[in-house]
Amino acid sequence: MRCTAWILAFCIFHKAFTQNDSTKSIFRLGGQLHYGTIFAHSPEVENTAGSYPWGLQLEANWQKISEKVWQNCLCYPQSGLVFSYYNYDNAVLGHSLQVGYFLEPTFYLSKRLQFTLRGIAGFSYLTNPFDSIKNPNNRSYSLPMSAYLNVAGGLQVRVNKFWHFQWQINYQHISNGGIKDPNKGINWITTSVGLLYTLHPFEIPQRPKTPFQPHPEWEREAFLFLSNKGAGVGQKERFMIFGVGGQLHKQIGRLSIVGGGTEVYWDGSLQERIRQANLSQNAWRWGVFAGHQFALGRFRFTQHLGLYLYNDTDFFHWWYHRWGLTYQVWQKWKVGFSMKAHRHIANFLDIRLLKSF
Repeated sequence: MRCTAWILAFCIFHKAFTQNDSTKSIFRLGGQLHYGTIFAHSPEVENTAGSYPWGLQLEANWQKISEKVWQNCLCYPQSGLVFSYYNYDNAVLGHSLQVGYFLEPTFYLSKRLQFTLRGIAGFSYLTNPFDSIKNPNNRSYSLPMSAYLNVAGGLQVRVNKFWHFQWQINYQHISNGGIKDPNKGINWITTSVGLLYTLHPFEIPQRPKTPFQPHPEWEREAFLFLSNKGAGVGQKERFMIFGVGGQLHKQIGRLSIVGGGTEVYWDGSLQERIRQANLSQNAWRWGVFAGHQFALGRFRFTQHLGLYLYNDTDFFHWWYHRWGLTYQVWQKWKVGFSMKAHRHIANFLDIRLLKSF
């Protein structure tokens, strides 16, 4: 399930950014050096506090400069692939290799200075997962392959027509989305500096800002989702999770959509935990949520905060948050994935199908 969701995300990113365009992209190659600190976000991972990870990152970068792209966000977004290595400065955590796809809206502050917001999603290969005998103190990750996320903001400075200087602050996260425990995750913050080299320089066009005309109607959307996960540390059996829901949302700006909705679902892994604890409760959960979506063409990056109206057990906190990505594949149909978490702990990663009305 985890691999299906991330492969789906990569495919829809690739489809969206390799379509023909009347104006060519600007292609760059670059690298960054990272240094930072691990955020020990719970008592179970206190053995990672005081670690100072460092890393090396390479990237292939395409910047779209068409009229259509400009009208979507009044910016020229960059996108591409990143490859990185991290040493976590901690024997329990070891090292990791990442590959990911990034999307980076770029806003010009002046002719030479740009403000950037970058999101990266991909995979991480980790060298020292939890093992009850060889590495019992690793509560951060239990699989050698996990999901990798990075959110960054920073500046790009145009040195000349070939070279750009980069500076960023990065919040990075590795987790298996609740697929297997222990899974407290690795959270670390880095500052990074680097250079981008433009292979074939091309003058970026200056275009006027046109007023945004929001659609007057609220969009109605129904969705269903599926996932599976284990019921505890050391358990290999998988249990299904399925649910349905509905939401209303309205676009209030070129990049911003607000709204809320409700969802109800049954959690087979929770039902197994209830059985193991000899309890009489059930595994149905019902919640309401509200939040924001970033709209970038056919993509929507969602951030929702939810409250349970029905939750028959005490295994989870009373509120939750979801982070997801959807892509419009055909008229009113979307596909995507979402990760649900309680405070700092991932609950599950799902794939979903959405229909607008």
